[in-house]
Amino acid sequence: MNLVHRAGRTPAERQPDPSLPHRPEAGRPAEGGSSRTFRTRRAWPLATALVALSLVASACGGDGQGSQAAQGDRCVKEFDASKDYFPVKQTIRHATNFTLTYAKNYQVVTVKQPAPGAKPQTYVLVRCGTPAPKAEGELKDAVVVETPVRTLFASSTTHLPFITDLGVLDRLKGVASAGLITSPQVRERVAAKQIIEYADITGQEIDTEKVIGARPDVLMTDGNDVPAHQTLRNAGIKIVANAEWQETSALGRAEWIKFVAALTGTEAKATEVFDKVAAAYQELAAKAKQAEPVSVLPGQMFQGQWAIPNGESFMAKLIADAGGTYAWADTKGTGSTNLDLETVLSKARDAEVWLPQMNDWKSLEDVRKADPRYAEFAAFKSGKVWSMNKVLGPGGGNDFYERGVGRPDLILADLVAILHPELMPGHTFTFYQQLAR
Repeated sequence: MNLVHRAGRTPAERQPDPSLPHRPEAGRPAEGGSSRTFRTRRAWPLATALVALSLVASACGGDGQGSQAAQGDRCVKEFDASKDYFPVKQTIRHATNFTLTYAKNYQVVTVKQPAPGAKPQTYVLVRCGTPAPKAEGELKDAVVVETPVRTLFASSTTHLPFITDLGVLDRLKGVASAGLITSPQVRERVAAKQIIEYADITGQEIDTEKVIGARPDVLMTDGNDVPAHQTLRNAGIKIVANAEWQETSALGRAEWIKFVAALTGTEAKATEVFDKVAAAYQELAAKAKQAEPVSVLPGQMFQGQWAIPNGESFMAKLIADAGGTYAWADTKGTGSTNLDLETVLSKARDAEVWLPQMNDWKSLEDVRKADPRYAEFAAFKSGKVWSMNKVLGPGGGNDFYERGVGRPDLILADLVAILHPELMPGHTFTFYQQLAR
């Protein structure tokens, strides 16, 4: 499951991969592993001129709107080589796709896989007003970013809860597309033109002129690389990869709030937010572990195939933590396996609970209309069919794929309440709702 609340199609148009609960979107190599073809929208003469102007600004020591040194409390006025400029340090415990280390006046962040098949990328986050380290050794090809950043662009809606929870929403100046955003606060700022849109709804066409003209301190990618990014790099725009979707655990994805905190200088807040989420998640998982596992059927058909999560995938771990199991729980791998409906029926016909991932299924009749054979599942007959479509935005975005990335504790609470209602009396559901009979 993983929607383009970064810019892309809805589940009605594309099958969410149950092994990736927070991102079936255009551009995600979910089913079958193929990646999208990207196109860049440009008017070459103007883009070339903007690049030239940007390089002149950089050569003069400025960085446009994005990073003027020594303003307010953001920048160090007098550098002291013996001082530790990061008294609050973050520790990464669950995320595996990035590392974070500290020097006295800079942080080194390495994203192991910034995009599918890409080599690791290192970022040197230098405290404003202090010198950057020499570009040598492991830092030879590192991207240097002056922090804390004052302005940033976000390519995915999964970034938005992190930015909001860290209290730096005022620094968000651009989103790829607002169409699938569910956050009322962000949508209000877009409507007020405090946040611009710089790509189309698919995320495949980036308006490079608009980005260069705005000159954000940082543009966070959605964990994919596109040709337009090189144009922006050439113009002096700092491109950093936020590839949280490649994590294989719920807490691993949620811990990417610390990546955003490293950029924004909000380390203490990130630790506070994440620790509460992790504690709540682990408490729920411990409670569910004591119960008898309930059999679950994840996903649904799409274009003749049913993507079943493999046993080491994100969704498999989430089901297990909720006190559930499913017929393919022992399979190896972190992706998913495509099966036909008859195969799924033969192996999971008697699953007690069905968890489809469809925005437009609101009743069992909707399910039956999609394919009459669905009625053969035991969960359909008993009415135990729950979908994560309770909160949808005006453009069809699903909050499960947006807020849910940073709040896996709320997702798990819903799942525990579905599978073991006796453990969660009076639970108010956040993302899931039972389909009407």
